[in-house]
Amino acid sequence: MKLYFAISGHGFGHISRSGSIIKRLLDEDFIEEIHLVSTRIGFIDFQHPKLKLKALKLDVGITQKDSLSIDLENTKEELIRFEKTKANLLQEETKYCKEHQISLILTDSSSFPITLALEVGIPSIFLGNFTWDFIYRNYSKSDSYFGNLSEQLEVEYGFATEALILPFQCPMPNFLEKTNIGLVGRKPNLTKDLARKQFGFNDETTYILLSFGAYGLEGHTLQTKNLPKNIQLVAYGVPGIQKEGILVPNVSHYPDLVTAADFVCTKPGYGILAECYHAKTPILYTDRGDFIEYLYLVNALELYFRSAYLSLEKIISCEFEEVLRYLTTVDGMTPKSELKIDGEGDVVRHLLEYT
Repeated sequence: MKLYFAISGHGFGHISRSGSIIKRLLDEDFIEEIHLVSTRIGFIDFQHPKLKLKALKLDVGITQKDSLSIDLENTKEELIRFEKTKANLLQEETKYCKEHQISLILTDSSSFPITLALEVGIPSIFLGNFTWDFIYRNYSKSDSYFGNLSEQLEVEYGFATEALILPFQCPMPNFLEKTNIGLVGRKPNLTKDLARKQFGFNDETTYILLSFGAYGLEGHTLQTKNLPKNIQLVAYGVPGIQKEGILVPNVSHYPDLVTAADFVCTKPGYGILAECYHAKTPILYTDRGDFIEYLYLVNALELYFRSAYLSLEKIISCEFEEVLRYLTTVDGMTPKSELKIDGEGDVVRHLLEYT
């Protein structure tokens, strides 16, 4: 099988989880080639003779000012520009797929590759926990453009051969066939004890990892002078993060840092939630602007994670002690429901049906 794997460039969550699937697929004999198509190919930290990388934008997603705020006006402008290029893009990628003898298209989570599969005459599989028609429909309250676009995208999604639905799912379009699969996400290579030793963490200090993905904390200065001596903030790869009062370790595999931390402080996103679940690390979460997936991720936090809400104001002023006390109480440590895992294996089994 020669697979065309289109991955959304919105944030790091799509590429991080689909990167885990790619690693698993590359070990399978029935996979001849994987053509990874995304604007986030730089996130992939491994090479393989079967893996072909193509930097190309196949969806817009949402334009963000930072991790916590959305730029709706710029999003609309980007979408209009993308719509104008779709006819040429469809022609070029149809030619690419035929020249490379692509036999199946897998998309996380754009609808455009589904249209491409129809044009090429091959099956397509949707992968994700939300679709962009659902996300954009939320903004029709501000601008009818998003409502009209949402209706168009919903039709496009409906032509997928099947859909593999991840946990933390939002309402979905009427797919012809769909299956709920297990959690997909990067796992730590080290145990918690070994990870803490690797990063030099001591037992007298509480380490809070600040995880704000691709968009960072630009424009915010954390008042680290307010922290007690037994709390240390940690960050790695956070755009706009300050140096003062923040520990920035050397990291070769980010999930090892997630498992080493006592807590992760983040805005809820699929990628970091999956990594925290595998690492068994509690979460302090804050708002992320008017992004409707947030409501469904918060519901997942309440069901499956030791977690607590913390306002952005308290994060900026470094007021963590009260929420940490709660998470060490009986209520805060109550066991949560378990998730089905090994979504990577589920994807492999579904792709085998097309060989």
